Amino acid sequence: ALSKLSTFFKGSARDALLSSLDGTSEKVVEVMEGGEDCEKSLDALVTEAQLRQLRGELLLDAGKLADAEGELGIAHTLSVKLCDDVAVGRCLRSDGMRLLMRKEFKRAEEALEAAVARCHDAEDAKEEAASLKLLIPLYKASPARYGRCCECFQQLLEALQSDENTSELNETLLELGNFRLHKHLSDTTSGKELEFAELEMTDLDLQGALQFYQDGGGEDAGKLPEALVAVGTIKMLLGDQTASVNALEAAKALYAEQQDDDGVDRANGLLSDVKRIMDKVDSTSVTPIG
Repeated sequence: ALSKLSTFFKGSARDALLSSLDGTSEKVVEVMEGGEDCEKSLDALVTEAQLRQLRGELLLDAGKLADAEGELGIAHTLSVKLCDDVAVGRCLRSDGMRLLMRKEFKRAEEALEAAVARCHDAEDAKEEAASLKLLIPLYKASPARYGRCCECFQQLLEALQSDENTSELNETLLELGNFRLHKHLSDTTSGKELEFAELEMTDLDLQGALQFYQDGGGEDAGKLPEALVAVGTIKMLLGDQTASVNALEAAKALYAEQQDDDGVDRANGLLSDVKRIMDKVDSTSVTPIG
């Protein structure tokens, strides 16, 4: 397909067209208004950018990272010239994937952050979400990036809500709740001060996900007991022993029905730890709202 495109432009017509574009939408419109031939030439550039980006991803799948870098670089340059923010974001995301494969994590973060920003500005929720899903695992692995990771989760939730992706929205709510819960438990164990507002925020996220799964949402039967375990644990930290025990007992029963012995053991372990954890919370300062 790319070889056919190369025959579309005569001589240096392609380079001349690229030189005339300055990355603004005004210039693109100006060129389009130059007539049918100009419009076809722009279409050819758009198609080339798309094909090179796709070829770059195929090369990534084949492990040919150097070749992929070249294709994605050309696609990125063309997309910038054409003032196509979504296409630029897609190229940046693909390059972020390449950098992850090379274990260049800092540069991967930068590429993915840029991809998120481009797609957010272009109001393309699906593409924004795709980049955030790659960025979040990077930040989850770094305790120092806890705050930024939570922000990325919130951006992802907004993008999924905009795209009306209810199932994935609630999966993300549960993942965010569990991520925050892990931090709260770590702080409790180390005797750090807990903020009541943070605990309540985590509880709200987990309760939202739990309600979705209790209403029969989602296709993964394991999500409901997972949500119940998480709610039971956050209720421990909030000092609501009755709600904690009820959620954990419900999770244990579901795991038993599913013949998930590991799940049953996990719920049993938490149930036996309720008093110990609550004693720890009682001895830990919790900062109230206001």
